[in-house]
Amino acid sequence: MALLDLRNLRTTFRTEDGPVTAVNGLSFSIDAGETLGIVGESGSGKSVTSLSIMRLLARNAAVTADGIFFNGSDLLKKSEAEMRKIRGHQIAMIFQDPMTSLNPVVTIGEQIAEAVRLHLGLNRREAQDKAVEMLEKVRIPSPRNRLGDYPHQFSGGMRQRVMIAMALSCSPQLLIADEPTTALDVTIQAQILELMNEMQQETGAAIILITHDLGVVAEVCKNVLVMYGGNMVEYGSAQQIFSDPKMPYTQGLLASLPRLDDSRHRRLEPIQGQPPNLLRLPPGCAFAPRCTHRMPICAEPVPLYDFGAGHVTRCWLYDDRSKEQRAVEVAPAPIAQDGTTA
Repeated sequence: MALLDLRNLRTTFRTEDGPVTAVNGLSFSIDAGETLGIVGESGSGKSVTSLSIMRLLARNAAVTADGIFFNGSDLLKKSEAEMRKIRGHQIAMIFQDPMTSLNPVVTIGEQIAEAVRLHLGLNRREAQDKAVEMLEKVRIPSPRNRLGDYPHQFSGGMRQRVMIAMALSCSPQLLIADEPTTALDVTIQAQILELMNEMQQETGAAIILITHDLGVVAEVCKNVLVMYGGNMVEYGSAQQIFSDPKMPYTQGLLASLPRLDDSRHRRLEPIQGQPPNLLRLPPGCAFAPRCTHRMPICAEPVPLYDFGAGHVTRCWLYDDRSKEQRAVEVAPAPIAQDGTTA
């Protein structure tokens, strides 16, 4: 049984302009000790997926699913009191910006100690010792001397280490890391990823890594889920995704990456157009307005196509019904200012 099994998740926000479906029918699972990378452009639904799992969305959000099963129990059926016991204990999250996630008027030591007192039942002294232990594990120099410091007294990389220390202080079974290396220099990025890997080896936790950095995904993830327009467009092992991508969007993401081993010095190929307006998603494939392979059949709902060994994609290119329509490649459709196809 998978540690987390997400089935047909749909998250919609009520807005003045109408309903916005940020996640549309997403399904995936992750096992203990596994690292799953979720990639895609901004607005593809990556962070909303994680917040839906944690049930930390705003009041204007509506979440439906056939189930969000964690250890076999549906999180959607949990009360808020039950979810508070799970958050930070069994499921922990490293948020995108540690400066806005850490309380600026509470010391680092107290913020870590609060979590372990709440979930592990430790007294104040034991909780303080645990905070020192966790800061030492994430390689904060002189950890006991830093307990009384505030977030602004730490560098960006150090604050991210503190967030990891807080997230791992109760030995969660699932760690969700939302852009944990954003805005950090390459050296610090490598240290953060190494630290997360060490903690995973030590605790056996599963990790969901949400990022736009495909280089990071290639380095640390076993499986990769590619999102576009709120839905999964491709899923497979990291090797399958990087060596044999099927979906034109995935191919476009990889073609836009610089490569150190490119002896032919090829120009980078950006994906033309803009991500879709979630208020006015095109019918069928949401990527069709930007795709050079688009066909009339792309306006119809797209099924998943299975290539074996867990590799699936959502694209009409692999359907026999599209054979007669494949011959002509077209330029991406012009995108209007509201994000719709002009």
